[in-house]
Amino acid sequence: MLAGGLTLRHYTAFKRCPSLPVLQRRVATETPIFDKYGIHVMASQNGNGEIVIGDSHEYDSKIEPFDRQEIDDLILQYLHTFLDAPGIRIASHWNGVYLKHPVHSYFIAKPDTCTTIVTGVGGAGMTLSFGLAEQVVNEALDSSA
Repeated sequence: MLAGGLTLRHYTAFKRCPSLPVLQRRVATETPIFDKYGIHVMASQNGNGEIVIGDSHEYDSKIEPFDRQEIDDLILQYLHTFLDAPGIRIASHWNGVYLKHPVHSYFIAKPDTCTTIVTGVGGAGMTLSFGLAEQVVNEALDSSA
């Protein structure tokens, strides 16, 4: 998995990086469009040899569900700054609409002993979802034993 420098701005795990404020100011000054669309770029090759790339994040209560070529072009433009993949194109999309907790990365509730509710990893699904799923399942299995 590869992640470009823009990704440092997206994930809270990088908040302690002393150079982060400088990077944030630079992006805001030189390429504010990346901030507008929450663009940070990652690439990961799957077992079929396909490259999964992403992504962008728009935060608002009224998000359009339609793909935007402008955002795709910006992602590919930045991808080419750190991945030599001539002719790469976006073959298909998936769009997520996430519930986002105002403070925490995700929300877990157990309204009764037989029910667990897990909502949104706040647009960090590529990096958090499998670990969170494992944690929730392990806790459920431990409590049922």
